[in-house]
Amino acid sequence: MATSGAAALVERIDQLLPQTQCGKCGHSGCRPYAQAVATGEAHTKCPPGGERTLIALAQLLDRPKGALERPAEAPQLAVIREDECIGCTKCIQACPVDAIVGAAKLMHGVLESECTGCELCVAPCPVDCIDMRPHPRWQDAGSDAARERYLALRADNGRRRFDARRVRLAERERAAKTRRLERLQRRLPAKAPSPSETAAAPPPRPSDPRAAATIARLEHKLARLEGDAPERAALEARLAEARNGSGASVDRAQHQRQLRIALSAAEQRRRLAERQLRHSQRQQGEQEITEARRQLERALDTERQAQLALTNSAAP
Repeated sequence: MATSGAAALVERIDQLLPQTQCGKCGHSGCRPYAQAVATGEAHTKCPPGGERTLIALAQLLDRPKGALERPAEAPQLAVIREDECIGCTKCIQACPVDAIVGAAKLMHGVLESECTGCELCVAPCPVDCIDMRPHPRWQDAGSDAARERYLALRADNGRRRFDARRVRLAERERAAKTRRLERLQRRLPAKAPSPSETAAAPPPRPSDPRAAATIARLEHKLARLEGDAPERAALEARLAEARNGSGASVDRAQHQRQLRIALSAAEQRRRLAERQLRHSQRQQGEQEITEARRQLERALDTERQAQLALTNSAAP
């Protein structure tokens, strides 16, 4: 119940704030400031809200009205001097409500109906081509009722666009992380054959076609026998002799070559995993670093298995 009551209070405070998302209160937006005020922070930090918001918050919270920490501000509009704009997109990135349109190296413009006058686009502009002016719609409001309607419209629009931008940026970040993880997977070589599987697999067929044919024939005959037929022991002996005969040394060498190839692939995988981990630690996030460490651990384990299999195959 206490949690729902606190959430309701945050919602009521947020409804009273002007939704300019300017950050002049020291928070990243109006909603975070509402949460802070609900837990005891001063309600006097909102210049765009002015006396109107100050009084409303004091009444809601049953606090003394107090005085604004910074002078009250009338609604403003950002205006870009288009002939001076270099199209750097820094203002687009800074706008909390996506009220600036344009593209890289092209002229930018402000959507008058969407701008909350937050001023966050001014400081990033490298050529200082953005001016803050009184908002025309505020100036055109000829009565208190008209001004109230404008402020309510600005607040609703600002809240909606701010939330939509946050969702869009979160989705973009998730997509970027997914692409980075996919690139990480592509940079590492395909999984090498498991050294334990390579070591456990039967030695390859003799390179001598006649020896291979003899072994295949004996295996076929052995497979056709039922139960403990009298011929089974003799066939098994002949098959063992054929497998260990003149082609055995060739088979052993070929088997060791396969193990050396597996070891070389495992070493390459380990080196690439080490490089990727260093790259992730320098430039990427914790999720990519964790994935790179897992890749390195798997590569090291594969290399150890490959080395052990090769060592065992060389033993007499």
